[in-house]
Amino acid sequence: MANDIIQYRPEYNQYPDIIITDEHNPTLRAPKSVLDLTMNQTRDSLSDPETFRNFIKSAERQFRASREYKAYKSFLMDSLSIDRCQILGNISAEDADIELHHNVLGLYDIATLITLHYINTVGYINSMQLIQLIIMEHYNNRVGVTFLSKTAHQIYTNDPNGYIPPEQTFGKWWELLANYKYGITFDIAYKVINYLKKYQNNTNVSITLDQQEEILSWAQYNTYGDNMQYLPPIYELNQGEINDDYY
Repeated sequence: MANDIIQYRPEYNQYPDIIITDEHNPTLRAPKSVLDLTMNQTRDSLSDPETFRNFIKSAERQFRASREYKAYKSFLMDSLSIDRCQILGNISAEDADIELHHNVLGLYDIATLITLHYINTVGYINSMQLIQLIIMEHYNNRVGVTFLSKTAHQIYTNDPNGYIPPEQTFGKWWELLANYKYGITFDIAYKVINYLKKYQNNTNVSITLDQQEEILSWAQYNTYGDNMQYLPPIYELNQGEINDDYY
């Protein structure tokens, strides 16, 4: 379990005025510092937008540099033979660099979704937990990804109106939204709805209004819920493999 990473034994604490703990959040306090360094992030500690952004970006960098992420990309390219640019099909890994692109929701959005869901349910999260959860969701194929050549990747990353259809996307990204629904923001909701509208405009399959309203309703609830308290633990929310072992 994630909480087993740090074993705190009060009887061995030689610096009780510096190393402080409670049930959930060990804290490092420097006498001359105005800020304490906590292990876990909470709603209060992430209330500043810049602090929140730095927390998410740090997790992004660590995830991209992880061996698990590299192994995930290699698995898709080698074992599943997804080794061609999905936009320029004549370009393979032998011809140019083929890069992994997060479709529908970017990696920043995914990290935000997971972080806010945990804050709204468990009440706290730390970088180690967040990175492990991002890895787990990739390995469980609940993240929408595709492979693009370097040039195509740059174009689609910088084009907010870019559209890569579902048939060129690997991963059940809609399950990610269902599993972390208490982390859906209006920004995430609008990105998903805009993607669904583009899908509707490019196919004969209709996206029902109810599906779009459900996504927006979660964004509404998460943003404006009446005196929202911590919700039941994740394992009580029918979220499959995501349970208290990951707290």
